[in-house]
Amino acid sequence: MGTEGTYETVTIGGVPVFESMARYYPGPLDVVRNDWMQWIVVLPREVHGPRWDDARAAGRKAISALGLQDGMTHMEWFRRRDGSIAIGEIAARPPGAQIVKLMSWAHDTDLHRAWARAVVDQEFDGPFERKYSVGIAFLRGSGRGRVTQISGLAEAQDKMGAHVVEARLPTIGQHKRGGYEGEGWAIVRHEDTEVVEQAVLDLVRTVQIRYA
Repeated sequence: MGTEGTYETVTIGGVPVFESMARYYPGPLDVVRNDWMQWIVVLPREVHGPRWDDARAAGRKAISALGLQDGMTHMEWFRRRDGSIAIGEIAARPPGAQIVKLMSWAHDTDLHRAWARAVVDQEFDGPFERKYSVGIAFLRGSGRGRVTQISGLAEAQDKMGAHVVEARLPTIGQHKRGGYEGEGWAIVRHEDTEVVEQAVLDLVRTVQIRYA
């Protein structure tokens, strides 16, 4: 289908007052089909300009057509090989995959609070400056049972530890989880999007999990 991204908003009275973009590497369908696959989500620091304009325009049209009013929205979209946009889904809810947490880290604010304010008070405390790019690496492996070995953590700490702002690392003995978030994750933040992309890619290439 092509590359896949997301478009998030806080919307009041049907008008987006906050917008965010994210990219999946690889897409969620591949992740669900392959429970061993380690994957990442990256929020680029730069979310305005020609690269994102058509996805943003499609999202705004969908919000208007569906009559979404107050709260948070989450849209997943594909860029086809010919460059056009196809919407996979849009929902009147916060995104999964820790994206609300990532948006909070990117803007140095609490997007859960912003969501609640929009729903309860029809108010928005922004605008919020997007100060950072943020990424998350989800740590998974092939096999079943309990975690018996975790390799690469020390190397990852040496290479990327300075950029990690939050983590829930896998532990020896824990059962394999059934969900797409896997046995653990690490969140990386930096002003430069390329630094974040490289850091989370290095994390999923370096850290390996094995099960009984």
